[in-house]
Amino acid sequence: MSFRFSDLMTGPHTRTPRFTLGLFIALALSMVATRNHHFSTALHLADTSWAVFLLAGLYLRPRWMLLTLLGLAVAVDLFAVWQDGLVMSGCFSPAYPGLLLAYGALWGAGRLAHSGWASTQERSHPWMQLLTLVGWTIAGVLTAFVISNLTFWGFSGHFGLMPLTEYVSRVIGYARGYLTTTLLYVFVALGGIIGWSAAVTPRRTITDRAGESA
Repeated sequence: MSFRFSDLMTGPHTRTPRFTLGLFIALALSMVATRNHHFSTALHLADTSWAVFLLAGLYLRPRWMLLTLLGLAVAVDLFAVWQDGLVMSGCFSPAYPGLLLAYGALWGAGRLAHSGWASTQERSHPWMQLLTLVGWTIAGVLTAFVISNLTFWGFSGHFGLMPLTEYVSRVIGYARGYLTTTLLYVFVALGGIIGWSAAVTPRRTITDRAGESA
Protein backbone atom coordinates (compact mmCIF):
# COMPACT_ATOMS: atom_id res chain seq x y z
CA MET A 1 0.00 0.00 0.00
CA SER A 2 1.32 3.46 -0.87
CA PHE A 3 0.86 6.66 1.10
CA ARG A 4 1.16 10.27 0.27
CA PHE A 5 4.24 11.63 2.01
CA SER A 6 2.24 14.64 3.22
CA ASP A 7 -0.29 12.34 4.89
CA LEU A 8 2.48 10.86 7.02
CA MET A 9 3.32 14.36 8.30
CA THR A 10 -0.15 15.86 8.59
CA GLY A 11 -2.68 13.04 8.25
CA PRO A 12 -5.66 12.50 10.58
CA HIS A 13 -3.51 10.41 12.93
CA THR A 14 -1.58 13.58 13.88
CA ARG A 15 -4.78 15.07 15.29
CA THR A 16 -5.79 12.22 17.58
CA PRO A 17 -5.68 12.57 21.38
CA ARG A 18 -3.18 9.69 21.54
CA PHE A 19 -0.73 11.40 19.19
CA THR A 20 -1.20 14.81 20.81
CA LEU A 21 -0.56 13.53 24.32
CA GLY A 22 2.35 11.35 23.21
CA LEU A 23 4.07 14.20 21.39
CA PHE A 24 3.44 16.58 24.30
CA ILE A 25 5.11 14.15 26.73
CA ALA A 26 8.03 13.60 24.36
CA LEU A 27 8.57 17.35 23.92
CA ALA A 28 8.36 17.99 27.66
CA LEU A 29 10.82 15.21 28.48
CA SER A 30 13.27 16.39 25.83
CA MET A 31 13.21 19.90 27.29
CA VAL A 32 13.79 18.63 30.82
CA ALA A 33 16.68 16.43 29.63
CA THR A 34 18.45 19.11 27.59
CA ARG A 35 17.54 22.41 29.25
CA ASN A 36 19.18 21.50 32.53
CA HIS A 37 22.89 21.75 31.76
CA HIS A 38 23.75 18.91 34.17
CA PHE A 39 21.86 16.47 31.94
CA SER A 40 22.59 18.08 28.58
CA THR A 41 26.33 18.28 29.21
CA ALA A 42 26.47 14.60 30.15
CA LEU A 43 24.43 13.66 27.08
CA HIS A 44 26.26 16.12 24.78
CA LEU A 45 22.90 17.46 23.58
CA ALA A 46 21.96 21.02 22.74
CA ASP A 47 18.87 22.54 24.35
CA THR A 48 15.69 21.49 22.50
CA SER A 49 13.56 24.34 23.90
CA TRP A 50 13.33 26.41 20.72
CA ALA A 51 12.35 23.42 18.61
CA VAL A 52 9.92 22.26 21.30
CA PHE A 53 7.85 25.44 21.15
CA LEU A 54 7.85 25.51 17.36
CA LEU A 55 6.72 21.87 17.19
CA ALA A 56 4.10 22.57 19.85
CA GLY A 57 2.64 25.28 17.63
CA LEU A 58 2.84 23.00 14.63
CA TYR A 59 1.09 19.96 16.08
CA LEU A 60 -0.45 20.61 19.50
CA ARG A 61 -3.84 22.33 19.37
CA PRO A 62 -4.74 22.64 23.10
CA ARG A 63 -3.60 26.02 24.41
CA TRP A 64 -3.02 24.60 27.89
CA MET A 65 -0.11 22.60 26.50
CA LEU A 66 1.69 25.81 25.54
CA LEU A 67 1.15 27.21 29.03
CA THR A 68 2.36 23.97 30.58
CA LEU A 69 5.52 23.95 28.47
CA LEU A 70 6.21 27.58 29.41
CA GLY A 71 5.73 26.71 33.08
CA LEU A 72 8.03 23.72 32.69
CA ALA A 73 10.75 25.90 31.15
CA VAL A 74 10.54 28.29 34.11
CA ALA A 75 10.55 25.38 36.58
CA VAL A 76 13.69 23.88 35.04
CA ASP A 77 15.43 27.27 35.19
CA LEU A 78 14.40 27.72 38.84
CA PHE A 79 15.71 24.25 39.61
CA ALA A 80 19.03 25.16 37.99
CA VAL A 81 19.26 28.30 40.14
CA TRP A 82 18.43 26.30 43.26
CA GLN A 83 21.02 23.69 42.32
CA ASP A 84 23.84 26.01 41.22
CA GLY A 85 23.06 29.20 43.12
CA LEU A 86 24.75 32.36 41.91
CA VAL A 87 26.25 30.59 38.90
CA MET A 88 22.80 30.47 37.27
CA SER A 89 21.11 33.39 39.03
CA GLY A 90 21.98 35.67 36.12
CA CYS A 91 19.38 33.81 34.07
CA PHE A 92 16.66 35.56 36.06
CA SER A 93 16.37 39.31 35.66
CA PRO A 94 13.67 41.81 34.64
CA ALA A 95 14.43 40.66 31.07
CA TYR A 96 13.30 37.06 31.72
CA PRO A 97 9.73 37.60 30.40
CA GLY A 98 11.34 38.44 27.06
CA LEU A 99 12.51 34.84 26.81
CA LEU A 100 8.94 33.65 27.29
CA LEU A 101 7.82 36.07 24.58
CA ALA A 102 10.46 34.55 22.31
CA TYR A 103 9.03 31.11 22.95
CA GLY A 104 5.61 32.49 22.11
CA ALA A 105 7.00 33.72 18.79
CA LEU A 106 8.30 30.23 18.02
CA TRP A 107 4.93 28.73 18.91
CA GLY A 108 3.23 31.28 16.63
CA ALA A 109 5.59 30.39 13.78
CA GLY A 110 4.59 26.76 14.24
CA ARG A 111 0.91 27.67 14.08
CA LEU A 112 1.48 29.65 10.88
CA ALA A 113 3.40 26.74 9.36
CA HIS A 114 0.47 24.47 10.22
CA SER A 115 -1.93 26.89 8.52
CA GLY A 116 0.33 26.88 5.48
CA TRP A 117 0.26 23.10 5.43
CA ALA A 118 -3.53 23.05 5.67
CA SER A 119 -3.95 25.47 2.77
CA THR A 120 -1.53 23.67 0.42
CA GLN A 121 -1.90 20.02 1.37
CA GLU A 122 -4.30 19.08 -1.41
CA ARG A 123 -2.56 20.83 -4.28
CA SER A 124 1.13 21.17 -3.43
CA HIS A 125 4.03 18.77 -3.69
CA PRO A 126 5.13 17.50 -0.25
CA TRP A 127 8.48 19.23 -0.67
CA MET A 128 6.59 22.51 -0.73
CA GLN A 129 5.26 21.65 2.71
CA LEU A 130 8.79 21.09 3.94
CA LEU A 131 9.91 24.39 2.43
CA THR A 132 6.96 26.09 4.13
CA LEU A 133 8.05 24.63 7.44
CA VAL A 134 11.68 25.66 6.89
CA GLY A 135 10.59 29.19 6.02
CA TRP A 136 8.47 29.61 9.12
CA THR A 137 11.17 28.00 11.27
CA ILE A 138 13.72 30.51 10.03
CA ALA A 139 11.27 33.38 10.60
CA GLY A 140 10.38 32.10 14.07
CA VAL A 141 13.98 31.58 15.17
CA LEU A 142 15.11 35.00 13.94
CA THR A 143 12.13 36.70 15.59
CA ALA A 144 12.74 34.85 18.86
CA PHE A 145 16.45 35.67 18.69
CA VAL A 146 15.71 39.38 18.25
CA ILE A 147 13.11 39.45 21.04
CA SER A 148 15.22 37.55 23.57
CA ASN A 149 18.38 39.53 22.88
CA LEU A 150 16.79 42.99 22.73
CA THR A 151 14.95 42.43 26.00
CA PHE A 152 18.11 41.02 27.61
CA TRP A 153 20.14 44.03 26.49
CA GLY A 154 17.45 46.50 27.50
CA PHE A 155 16.20 45.13 30.82
CA SER A 156 18.69 42.69 32.33
CA GLY A 157 20.88 45.41 33.82
CA HIS A 158 24.06 43.58 32.79
CA PHE A 159 25.22 45.91 30.04
CA GLY A 160 25.27 49.37 31.57
CA LEU A 161 25.88 51.96 28.86
CA MET A 162 26.90 49.48 26.17
CA PRO A 163 25.51 50.73 22.82
CA LEU A 164 23.02 48.49 21.07
CA THR A 165 25.27 48.31 18.01
CA GLU A 166 28.12 46.87 20.08
CA TYR A 167 25.80 44.37 21.75
CA VAL A 168 24.44 43.25 18.38
CA SER A 169 27.96 42.77 17.02
CA ARG A 170 28.75 40.50 19.99
CA VAL A 171 25.67 38.28 19.81
CA ILE A 172 24.77 38.14 16.11
CA GLY A 173 27.12 35.22 15.53
CA TYR A 174 25.06 33.03 17.84
CA ALA A 175 21.98 33.25 15.61
CA ARG A 176 23.33 30.62 13.23
CA GLY A 177 23.72 28.11 16.05
CA TYR A 178 20.16 28.65 17.25
CA LEU A 179 18.86 28.25 13.70
CA THR A 180 20.79 25.10 12.81
CA THR A 181 20.02 23.43 16.15
CA THR A 182 16.31 24.21 15.88
CA LEU A 183 16.10 22.98 12.27
CA LEU A 184 17.98 19.80 13.18
CA TYR A 185 15.64 18.98 16.05
CA VAL A 186 12.56 19.82 13.98
CA PHE A 187 13.61 17.44 11.20
CA VAL A 188 14.53 14.72 13.69
CA ALA A 189 11.04 15.07 15.17
CA LEU A 190 9.46 14.97 11.71
CA GLY A 191 11.42 11.83 10.91
CA GLY A 192 10.07 10.21 14.05
CA ILE A 193 6.51 11.30 13.26
CA ILE A 194 6.74 10.02 9.68
CA GLY A 195 8.14 6.69 10.85
CA TRP A 196 5.43 6.31 13.48
CA SER A 197 2.75 7.27 10.96
CA ALA A 198 3.97 4.70 8.43
CA ALA A 199 3.90 2.05 11.14
CA VAL A 200 0.40 2.72 12.47
CA THR A 201 -1.44 3.60 9.25
CA PRO A 202 -1.53 0.06 7.78
CA ARG A 203 -2.95 -1.37 10.99
CA ARG A 204 -5.66 1.30 11.06
CA THR A 205 -6.48 0.73 7.40
CA ILE A 206 -6.83 -3.02 7.94
CA THR A 207 -9.02 -2.45 10.99
CA ASP A 208 -11.23 0.02 9.12
CA ARG A 209 -11.66 -2.37 6.19
CA ALA A 210 -12.54 -5.24 8.53
CA GLY A 211 -15.16 -3.04 10.14
CA GLU A 212 -16.62 -2.10 6.77
CA SER A 213 -16.84 -5.72 5.61
CA ALA A 214 -18.59 -6.70 8.82
